[in-house]
Amino acid sequence: MPMKVLSVLSRPVKEKLAHADHRDLTSSGFWIGHLLMIAATIAGVYLAAQAGLQQAILFDDITSKETNYYLRQSLYDEVNTNVKILRKYNEEYFARGISVQELKQNNPKIGRYVWETMKYSPNTLETPSYFLTEIQNFYRTVDDLIEKREKFTYGPSYATKLLTEQLDNMEKNVLPKLAENGNRLAAELLVYNVDVHEDKEVAGE
Repeated sequence: MPMKVLSVLSRPVKEKLAHADHRDLTSSGFWIGHLLMIAATIAGVYLAAQAGLQQAILFDDITSKETNYYLRQSLYDEVNTNVKILRKYNEEYFARGISVQELKQNNPKIGRYVWETMKYSPNTLETPSYFLTEIQNFYRTVDDLIEKREKFTYGPSYATKLLTEQLDNMEKNVLPKLAENGNRLAAELLVYNVDVHEDKEVAGE
C-alpha cells in the first residue's frame, strides 16, 4: 500500500520534470554565469585571506616597534642615570687621593636591571649592534677602572682621565644617538596613531 501511494504521488513530479524547460542547462550563458559566480567566490575568499594576512603582518610590525621603543627608552634612561652617578663619584671620590677604605665605601651603585634583562629579551637582537657594543664596552671599562683604582694600580689623575673619557663618549655620542633612534621609532608608530609619548606624560616626564 505505501508503495502505491508513493507511486501515485510521484507521478505529478515526473510529469512536471518531463514537461520542464531544460534549455537553460544546455545554454552556454547558464554555465558561464555559474563559473563566474564560483570564480568570484574563490577570489573573494582569497582577497579576504590576503587582507587578513596583511593586517596580521602590520599588527606584528607595530607591536615589534612599540616593544623596541620601550626597550631602548628604558636602556637610555638607565645608562643616562648611571652616567650622572659616575660623574658625581668621579668628582667627589675617584679623582681624589683618598684611602682604599673610603674608595670602597663610596663605590658607585649603578643600576643594570634593564641591561641584564635584555639578555633574555628576543627584541635585544633588533637593537642596533652599535649601541649594544658601546654600552657593553662602557660597563666593562668602568668596572675595570674602579677595580684598578681601588687596588691603587692606577693613580687618581690617570684613573679619572680614563673615566672622564668614557663618560664623555657615552654622554656626547652614544646617548644622543640612542635617543634619536628612539624618537625615530616613536615617529613611525605615530603614523599608526600609536603615541608612545603619552606614557611619558602620564609618568610626568
